[in-house]
Amino acid sequence: MTSTSIILKTFRLAWKSLVANPTRSFLTMLGIIIGSLTIVIVVALGQGAKKEIEQQYSSLSVTTILINAPSTVEGAKSKLSYKDVSELTPIQSLLIVVPQLSGRVQMQYQGNSSNLAVLGTDPGFQTLANLNLLQGRFFTSEDDEQRNKVVVLGAVVAEELFGSRTADVVGKSIMVGKKEYQVIGLLEYKGGTVGPTTIDDSIFTPYSVANRYILGINGRFNINAQAKDVASIPTAIDEISTVLRQSHNLKPGMNDDFRVRDMGTTVSSAVGSSRTMAILLAAVGIVVLLVGGIGIMNIMYVTVTERTKEIGIRKAIGAKEEHILIQFLFEALIMSLLGYIIGIIFSFLVYYLLIKFEISAIAVWWSYFLSLAVTLGIGTFFGYYPAQKAAKLNPIDALRYE
Repeated sequence: MTSTSIILKTFRLAWKSLVANPTRSFLTMLGIIIGSLTIVIVVALGQGAKKEIEQQYSSLSVTTILINAPSTVEGAKSKLSYKDVSELTPIQSLLIVVPQLSGRVQMQYQGNSSNLAVLGTDPGFQTLANLNLLQGRFFTSEDDEQRNKVVVLGAVVAEELFGSRTADVVGKSIMVGKKEYQVIGLLEYKGGTVGPTTIDDSIFTPYSVANRYILGINGRFNINAQAKDVASIPTAIDEISTVLRQSHNLKPGMNDDFRVRDMGTTVSSAVGSSRTMAILLAAVGIVVLLVGGIGIMNIMYVTVTERTKEIGIRKAIGAKEEHILIQFLFEALIMSLLGYIIGIIFSFLVYYLLIKFEISAIAVWWSYFLSLAVTLGIGTFFGYYPAQKAAKLNPIDALRYE
C-alpha cells in the first residue's frame, strides 16, 4: 500500500470518527469558530478606523495648528475670542490665522429642511483647509466687512437641500434660521473635518455674518493656524501660547485657558489609539483560539481513552505508530479547519451587519490567511500531544483495557 493511500485511508478514519459524534465535534470547534471570526472582524474594524482617521484629518495639512477654548481646571470660562486672531497674526512662524465659529442651525430650500452645521470664518480658511470649489466662488474679505449674507455649501448640504451634490446652486437663496442667504459657491466632496466640523455637512459664511445673524454666543469658537513648515511647528506653538497668555492676562503659575494642538501630534495620537485597540481586540481573538485549542486537546485526550481498545486492535493488525499519530492529528486539523470555515462564513454576516449599521469596517484579504495560519497552528499544537499519547499505547495493554 502506497504512502498516499495510507494517508487517504487514515484521513477517512479520522473523518468517520468525528462524524460519529457530531455534537461533541461541533462544541469542540466552537472556540475555533469564534476565534477565527474575531481575528477577521478585528482586522476589518482596525482598517475601517484607520480610514476614518485619514478622512477626518484629510482637510488639514500636517502644519495646521488647532487652538480651542476648554474650560480651565477651576471651571472658569476661557477668554479665547475673535480679538486673539489679530494678536496671533503677527507671529512670524505662522502663515495663516483664521477664526472658526461653528454650530448647527435649521436650513430650508423649497420645502427641503434639515438641521446642518454652520461655520463662520475668514477667506483664508479656504487655503488652510484645502477646499476646492465645484461651482462659484468663496466669500471675500469685502463680504466679511460688509456682512453680506452669502454662503458656500458643502457637498452633503447641497444633496440635502437641492437633491444632488452637483446641483446648480449658485445664485439660489436658502433659509438659514429665519433669514435668507444667497449661495455663491459649492465645494467638492471632501470627506474630512476641521476640528468639530465636518466639511461636507456644513455651510460656510463670513465670520461677521455667523456671529451677528446666525450663531452669536451660541457658537463654538476656535482658532486655526498654519505654520510655515513642519520645522516651525514647535516654535509656533510656543509663541502662540506666549501671546495668548499675555492677551488673557494669565500670570505665572496660572493654568492656560486654551489648548494648542498640532495636526501631526493629533493624528499620531488617534492612529496610536486605534492601533492599540486593534491589538487588544486581536489578542482577545487569539486567546479565544487558544481556549478553543485547549478544548480540542481535552476532547482528544478523552477520545484516546474511549478508543484505547480500538487503537490496540489497529496496532495488533499492523498499524504503525505514525499511522495512529497521523489519524489523531487529522482529527484535530479537521476540527480546526471546519471551525475556521464556519467562523469565516459567520464573519461575512457580521461584516454585513457592521456595514448596515454604518460602523466603519474594511475587509482585507490577508486577515483570512492570518486567521487560517493561527487556527491551523493552534490545532496542530494542541492536537499533537493527545495524538502522540495514542500512538505510544502498548497494543497488549490497549487490548486488555476495559
